[in-house]
Amino acid sequence: MRWGEMAISVGMAVVASMFYALATFTQNINPVDPGPAFYPRVVSALLCVAAFAQVARTWREARARSAERGPGGEAWTGSAPRYVFGTLILSVAYVALFDKIPYFVGAGGFLLALMVMAGVRRWGVLCGAAFGYAAVTYYVFGQVLMVPLP
Repeated sequence: MRWGEMAISVGMAVVASMFYALATFTQNINPVDPGPAFYPRVVSALLCVAAFAQVARTWREARARSAERGPGGEAWTGSAPRYVFGTLILSVAYVALFDKIPYFVGAGGFLLALMVMAGVRRWGVLCGAAFGYAAVTYYVFGQVLMVPLP
């Protein structure tokens, strides 16, 4: 079984469930309108469903591989712990520094570090994807949706 993939998927399901429970935004102006909590709850519910689908897929693939290979388990070795704990440490650092550094630098650096850790080595792909994503999300959130970003 790929324990790193399983741990990340379960962790995402837990985070999505917590976010769903915390999205209790209310409004009293129009009772027919779904309100400001609708979109965050839909996104968190879809993320939770996708995470559980990934858990089921990983589990099913592991059972198929173990049936082919025979008895005996697969240890959590290799690069799986590095990916899981590296992603966790990078995420905590990104959240801690979010208000202290400019959005473009933080988001671009975070994505760049994740892709390097995942094994991407072509600098054109690394920089294009990381800073392209940061630029697009900065424009969408900062300019279109008027969400204040650092």
